[in-house]
Amino acid sequence: MESQDIERYFIALGEELERSPLQEPVRVLVVGGGYMLLIVKNRKSTEDVDVVLMDLPDTTNPTPEAKAFKAAVRAVAGRFKLKRRWLNDDVAYFIRDMAPDPQATLWRKYGKLHIYLPAKEYILALKLMVFRQKDMSDVEALLQELDVTTREQAQAIVDRFVPDPRWQEEYLLEETLDTLFD
Repeated sequence: MESQDIERYFIALGEELERSPLQEPVRVLVVGGGYMLLIVKNRKSTEDVDVVLMDLPDTTNPTPEAKAFKAAVRAVAGRFKLKRRWLNDDVAYFIRDMAPDPQATLWRKYGKLHIYLPAKEYILALKLMVFRQKDMSDVEALLQELDVTTREQAQAIVDRFVPDPRWQEEYLLEETLDTLFD
């Protein structure tokens, strides 16, 4: 999906949420490829939009609110013939524990759907932690945009958002930084 598609789907999801039994807006943090596409603009498309539900448990938790949100996401998928997981909150398991403070700001409101964006440094920290080959162009774009040219600068950004060294060790951050800066 392309950036204009994502915005169209967000509008539709906001409309669905307005019709849902949810009383409060749903705050959603956009990360991953969707963030890169909408904000950094270094790519033309993404497979899905990775999100963290900021006030609701993830959609595997069967609370009434999570069920209502999931139903709204499915309705949008049906309307636009998207895969059911076009809006994917799987990343929440990883992010909530490892990098709990995204320093998010409100980007846009679509009815009861409020889209939040983290700091670019946060996205860089996440991408450095998972460091997959498919993310290399995103990492390069963020390093350039943030003017990160040294291993020490990159390490400082990760330390800011992923302060527990156990996570850095588990995700082999040192090897990633060796690859990028040595």
